[in-house]
Order: sequence, then structure tokens, then C-alpha cells
Amino acid sequence: MTASSSSLTPRCLSSSPRSLGGESIMDTSEPLRKLLLKAVRDIADYQFGRDVGEKLFPESCRVQLSKRTGKPRYVYLGGDLLATIRYPDNLLALTLKGAERLREVLGEKAGRVIIREEAVEKLRKGMSPAASDLVFCSDGIRPGDEVVVEAENGRILAVGRAVVSAQTMREAGSGVIVKVRKACKT
Repeated sequence: MTASSSSLTPRCLSSSPRSLGGESIMDTSEPLRKLLLKAVRDIADYQFGRDVGEKLFPESCRVQLSKRTGKPRYVYLGGDLLATIRYPDNLLALTLKGAERLREVLGEKAGRVIIREEAVEKLRKGMSPAASDLVFCSDGIRPGDEVVVEAENGRILAVGRAVVSAQTMREAGSGVIVKVRKACKT
């Protein structure tokens, strides 16, 4: 079940989607800013669990609208990009900074995939982790879920989408388990 595109478009934007394109909600009216921030928080609640959105995206967050559609697209905290809203499924794609915040908010409950230290070099070369690299994964991970890839020492290495379920990650002897979107360089 995914949130529909129309459910995330505030009524005031649906009639003129290009009128606010590319603007930050900090530059728009306060009621609109709050409405858009609530929409982004609702997505986070749906994707990561109840009451996560408000903790992940505090009042000081800025939401930038898409220049093309006028819908919420980027979420910033200070100068850091935390997440991008993916279309057409309207879910959040976290950045490395967003993954750090998610881990602060959820702790051990975050969708975590921990890999062997020997596999860290493969990530640096742009490869995705395989089942043979797995040390631990959070229960409840489903294919398509946003996950945080960590080293055994707890350092965040990458963010991406799970290719298979947590159970399959544990049982498979080979094959890619996470499609990495962004990895740390160091």
C-alpha cells in the first residue's frame, strides 16, 4: 500500500502546481509550510512507523517543492538534505544524513543491514552488499524498504533499498541484498 499522489498534494497546490515550484516552504505562508511539513511527516510515519515523522523532521525542517510538479520534493534540516520524496510511490529516499537522523530516532529498530568489515571495500567501489557479506539485519525488512547499511563497528556506510526480505537475506548464500543508492566515500 502506497500513498497516492493526490493525497500528498495540498488542495491549494492542485489547481496551480507550477505556481510555487522550486520554492522552499519557509518562503511561503505559515499555514502552507505547516501543511507540507505535516505531509512529509505523514509519509515518514507510514514508511518508518508511528510518530517517527515528527522526530525525524522537526519544525525547523524546510521542504522544497518540485519545480515541475509543485509537490513536496526535498526535505532539509539546516543546510543538510535529509530526504527526497520519490515519485511515483511517494516514499522517502534518505540521504546519509537522513540515515543518521533515522538511527538517532529509531535506534536498533531502524531498518539496518550490518555487513562484514571485509565487504566495506566493495561498497567503496560502488558494489552492493551480497548475502555472503551479511552479519545482521533487522526483522521485518521487506523488499523495497529503505535500509541503512552499517559496518560491524556501527558506522553508517550506505543507504538503499532492500532487494529481498530479512528472512531471505539470512537464508540466501549469494546474491545482492540491498541496492545501494548512496555510499560513504571513506
